[in-house]
Amino acid sequence: MPTARRPRQARAIETRRRVYEAAIAEFERSGVEAARIEDIVAAAGVSWGTFFTYFPSKDDVVLEAAIVTCAAFADACRTGLAAGSGTGVIIGNAFTALRRAAPAPGPLRDAIMRGIANQPERLSDHLGEDVPNPVLALAEVLEAGQRRGDVDAGEPAESLAAVLVHATIAAGQREAAMERAAGATERSGLPLTVLTIKLLLRGMRPDAAAEAGDARERALDRTAAALREAAAPGTAPRTD
Repeated sequence: MPTARRPRQARAIETRRRVYEAAIAEFERSGVEAARIEDIVAAAGVSWGTFFTYFPSKDDVVLEAAIVTCAAFADACRTGLAAGSGTGVIIGNAFTALRRAAPAPGPLRDAIMRGIANQPERLSDHLGEDVPNPVLALAEVLEAGQRRGDVDAGEPAESLAAVLVHATIAAGQREAAMERAAGATERSGLPLTVLTIKLLLRGMRPDAAAEAGDARERALDRTAAALREAAAPGTAPRTD
């Protein structure tokens, strides 16, 4: 499927900008599915053919709108890696940056999130070489975690990143839908999204780390049992 064309001449760039802005305004007003091309081209003052020259489909406009969101996510990943932050901290900051850079809650935001999760190849075409899609940006974070030993190295980092991106975006959309149904005017602290990230990161821990944690818990249990035994009335001191 063809992707959106980026012109180089100033006049064509201006025309494409008008088409894009008219489409975004219509999407925010009517929703992506209900938006009509005839209304978009009328607002932009162009023909149908001009719209399809620059954006072969409405999805291409949505993916174009995702560029700012994906750039914020990638920047947060790079910043965290450069600072040597922990895997969980980087991931939390990256998804926070993605949420803040996205449009206000509504049909356009939902469409952007679906595009990021469900159309990675077409999204990459729009992002170009300067901005990696979120899966690739997150894969670098998880690869660093694998080298440190806090992420299981038995699975490809890109596969783990794909699962994390899909699940977290789905959780965010589910939570937004729940809040809209409840009549909320603002998003909460995203407990469902945070829980999703926590659970997935817990499952990505290396076996050695999990075993070490289990060993520590068993040692504490033995210590607690020994203290209880020692405190029991009439208990003779142990000699083993």
